[in-house]
Amino acid sequence: MQQPDTSPWQATAACAGLSPTVVFSRRGTEAAPALRACAVCPVSRECEATVAPAESWFDGVCAGRLWRNGRPVRPRRRRGEPAETPAGPAPSPLATAGGGRG
Repeated sequence: MQQPDTSPWQATAACAGLSPTVVFSRRGTEAAPALRACAVCPVSRECEATVAPAESWFDGVCAGRLWRNGRPVRPRRRRGEPAETPAGPAPSPLATAGGGRG
């Protein structure tokens, strides 16, 4: 079976030597090597423009993100890792619901 022709940018992609099972994985743990490669890839913009993951319902790693059915997958938090909080000051634990004294 012949390999499809590759564009010049594909040869310089950081994931070029990775197994397709890693690049096209749907699970973050299996896709971790491809995600690390994307973090230092010089052609991630070309990759995203060519693959068009949202339009093509892509599954796998593209442009530094894991995609499933054309949607970026949010990374899972590890146990004990705090949840993301919105920017801004935290409300005072002493504040009352009405803003006044009870």
